[in-house]
Amino acid sequence: MRSLDKISRERRIVTSLSAGIAATVMTLLSTELAASDDKLSGLPSLVLGGQTATAQTFQFETPFNNLVNAGPLSIVLEKTTLDEVKTAFGGNIRSRSVEGLSIGWLCYELATGNLPRRIWFVANGRDAATPAEKPVTFISTEEVAGDTDKCDTPTVELAPLLLPVPTLKDGTEALEKRFGAAPQQGMARYAHEHQDEQNTTVMQSLVYRLKDGHIDGIAFTQVTSK
Repeated sequence: MRSLDKISRERRIVTSLSAGIAATVMTLLSTELAASDDKLSGLPSLVLGGQTATAQTFQFETPFNNLVNAGPLSIVLEKTTLDEVKTAFGGNIRSRSVEGLSIGWLCYELATGNLPRRIWFVANGRDAATPAEKPVTFISTEEVAGDTDKCDTPTVELAPLLLPVPTLKDGTEALEKRFGAAPQQGMARYAHEHQDEQNTTVMQSLVYRLKDGHIDGIAFTQVTSK
């Protein structure tokens, strides 16, 4: 585990991971769209809008398993579509499209136990596929308070996401054990990129939001360059 020593390297990884994603969302979150009740908000808005690009960034050496267990559905980033998520959990696919840029998402409100939270599944891209047909490239879960920006209630029990990395209820200690470094407060980004068997670049990013050493938000992104 090592910190990215050179600013240029850090910026290149963050820029690569955000290419197409941040541009899409920043365009779609224009004044006109932001006035709608139907919009991305919370941690997904910050991450995909590029507002966490200055977070302290670390590079991890080994990619993690691209599989998220969400109870009755196992989600593989860049393969499982929004329509498959909707079929499993219900809800309404929301979308925005401007000048060839499009983004679609599902958002669920969970109030089980003592951990009120939202879970977001986001797909984006310039391809001609409808939002429902697009594969999920971004998953985020965060603790919430209040009734603002209410999301859908899943039609079946949606268990806490089982990620191959620390998540909600974990904290700085778990991040340090997994990645070697972590802050007590604010945002931290962990990034990795590698070449796959098709000689394309696979980029993974984890963004954590911590409050007093406690993880209260996480965003998991995987993007493969074409």
